[in-house]
Amino acid sequence: MFRILCFALLTCCACLAVDLEGTPYVYKKVGDRELQLYAVSPDEMVARGGWPAIVFFNGGGWVSGGPTQFNEQAKYFAKRGMVAIQVEYRLLDKGKKEPPLTCIQDAKSAMRWVRSHARELHINPERIASAGGSAGGHLAAFVGMVEGLDDPKDDLAVSAKSNAMVLFNP
Repeated sequence: MFRILCFALLTCCACLAVDLEGTPYVYKKVGDRELQLYAVSPDEMVARGGWPAIVFFNGGGWVSGGPTQFNEQAKYFAKRGMVAIQVEYRLLDKGKKEPPLTCIQDAKSAMRWVRSHARELHINPERIASAGGSAGGHLAAFVGMVEGLDDPKDDLAVSAKSNAMVLFNP
């Protein structure tokens, strides 16, 4: 019985070790930690520019998960002419009961970074959707609808507001 349990546990852990899709970019530095996002671009990514973008935030109750949650969706949208971006954000400590302020700040910082780097990413800064599931759906809705709770280091002249939202069980 113990061997079966160990095998099942190792199999589950192996399934969780999924490679991230996309080109990594550092969008924010917090202390010594660099937060990254991963851009999956259409195959025919020529310097045409003006592609729409979709920015994914993973679920996990703000305490677990990572950007690999939306690997398949990112590839799907990229094949259909969108730049799909998966965001790493700081997670909360499971033992504490605190509001997800750092998660919100990171989500807004990521949206601002994407918009301010639109030329580099070959995207249209006026066609950026936010997307996410569960806690990530909350973050995607928050950046699309709520003013405030910004990171004090952000350039507030750049909008963090998404132009559309795709919410999975927010």
